Amino acid sequence: MQPANQTSSAVEIRYCRNIDEQAMLLDAWNQSYCQISRGAFDGSVSSFAAGGVRVLVERLNRTVYQRGQVARSRLAVGIPFQLEGHALLCGQTSHRDGLHVFSGDGGFEFLSPDTHLVVNLEIEPDAIGDHLLRSQLDEIAPLLGARPGVLNVDPARLQGFREVLKPLLDAVSATPTLLDDGGVAASFEKSVIFGLAEALQGMRDADPHGNVEARTARNWQLVRSVRELVEESPDCPLSVAELCARFRASRRTLQYAFEDTVGVNPSAYIRAVRLDHVRRELRAAGSVTEVATRWGFWHFGNFSNEYRGQFGELPSETWRRSRARAG
Repeated sequence: MQPANQTSSAVEIRYCRNIDEQAMLLDAWNQSYCQISRGAFDGSVSSFAAGGVRVLVERLNRTVYQRGQVARSRLAVGIPFQLEGHALLCGQTSHRDGLHVFSGDGGFEFLSPDTHLVVNLEIEPDAIGDHLLRSQLDEIAPLLGARPGVLNVDPARLQGFREVLKPLLDAVSATPTLLDDGGVAASFEKSVIFGLAEALQGMRDADPHGNVEARTARNWQLVRSVRELVEESPDCPLSVAELCARFRASRRTLQYAFEDTVGVNPSAYIRAVRLDHVRRELRAAGSVTEVATRWGFWHFGNFSNEYRGQFGELPSETWRRSRARAG
């Protein structure tokens, strides 16, 4: 979808080369992103607002570990249009025929793959004026469940919902001022909410969150604990051997847990988290060396190569650009 010459406050299309910028565009989701796969980031978020509904079309070209907490006043779900590669949402296998629920208690953690195009629906029931739509949302909310996760819905119904959304979004992308009209905005709002209700009619399981394999859940929790430990220890570059000792787990167990959930080995994951912290801190740093050493990168030649492989540029380039902007 490409923006037209016409502009509207209801439509915003943003292209991002920085994952933090992209995370901030989903402002009600309180998100943080960590890039896992290597290479320069290129993403976009297209936002369409009508009444109590906001549709956020997100495109990513790198594997990203996402964490967030949707505002309690909102319901948030994602409809995958492209989802190719290893992906997990709150420890559940993420797939194209699963409705992704991001709202609910406890927040969400989402490992999104390199090929990722998801249409996210953000609905604020209190901002819906139509009584019938409010009643429909009262029926939808229990079906989404109390926690984030993947709902197994009828693939044909979900595909039908995609076929409702695509022309809707194509039309307002081509002519953004359409949504400035109250009648068009009301129609957009109804199409989204009733389309979601129709998709949920085909849910396969009475308990959508009860089919998580225990093994995958244990592996996810182990990886989560490792991540928390890494983030709490910026002054201590962790090794796999140290992790094994701390968690009383074998190297094989750690290796399998990471490959099963995140798709990379523990060393690669730890490196990605540390490099991500370096990239963020370079914006306000006095020097590249200061930040690199803070996160345990002491061999500066290797560090520069790793940084360029991860983000597509040298750390000195990130640092100089940040200083130029500050100046």
